[in-house]
Amino acid sequence: MLYVSKGYKTAKMTPSESEKTPFEELWEFPPQKAPEITEESASKDIDKFKGNKIGYFIAGNLKNNTRNNSNLAEKELVTLDYDDLGGMLYTAFVDKIKEALKGIRFILYPTIKNNLPKYGLRYRLIIDTDRPYYQKENGWLIQNVIDHIGLPCDQKSKTYPQVMGLPYLNACSSEKLIVKQDGEPLKVDNFLYKPERQSGETFSFKTNYSFTGEKYLGKFLNKVIEGTAEGNRDVWLTSVIGTMLNQGVDAQNAYVMADVINQNFINPPLNDDQVNKIYLSILDKEARKRGVAV
Repeated sequence: MLYVSKGYKTAKMTPSESEKTPFEELWEFPPQKAPEITEESASKDIDKFKGNKIGYFIAGNLKNNTRNNSNLAEKELVTLDYDDLGGMLYTAFVDKIKEALKGIRFILYPTIKNNLPKYGLRYRLIIDTDRPYYQKENGWLIQNVIDHIGLPCDQKSKTYPQVMGLPYLNACSSEKLIVKQDGEPLKVDNFLYKPERQSGETFSFKTNYSFTGEKYLGKFLNKVIEGTAEGNRDVWLTSVIGTMLNQGVDAQNAYVMADVINQNFINPPLNDDQVNKIYLSILDKEARKRGVAV
């Protein structure tokens, strides 16, 4: 089933009443115009538009119509965001997607920041799947599809309950930039193998560069990327979440990052209940420290 919301800040979703599959609904969804988002738009105005006006979706089986790890019983569709393609040309990008997904049906459309100054080429890819998949399958499936396509992808795409924006075209984008390829759905079981580059592993390269200035942000990021393993996972994640909240990261953003960090830098990842328990405990502690309600 397809669930939608207005803006990304709410966890409440509205289920579609259509009898069509989520992919069929998205295939037929008319792209919305956003002419107020232009080359002159400030980042804060774009973010405000995204947070309050753009429609977002998630496909699967969502308990209580409320989006979180525990409530998302199963998920449909593989949805990937491409936000860091450097100077890659549109035609080369589309050709790369078509080559990797030959015979597989997908929808590829520009996101709200596409072609704006400082942002360049930005696209969202929706791939139909032959069956729903579960959270325990999500990590391998998404990473293997990303690796199969071979283009740098936004890591938030691997977050299990992540919502994705519906097609909205800014003043610099047109419907001609939307690509739809018919074919067969992607076979989920064909991508459930151990990824070549495991979560938490670093890229293979060598450098003589080093810096020992002990900057706080650098120390924190080094800690996250180094990750942790069994025996220390609860304490380690507690420390990471506490640091984010203590440094002013928005509560919802901290929750999303906690899930990303758990899936990518903890081996093996904690289950949902453990992550939620740790997060809520730290959030309650920080709220009481500041005298605010959770």
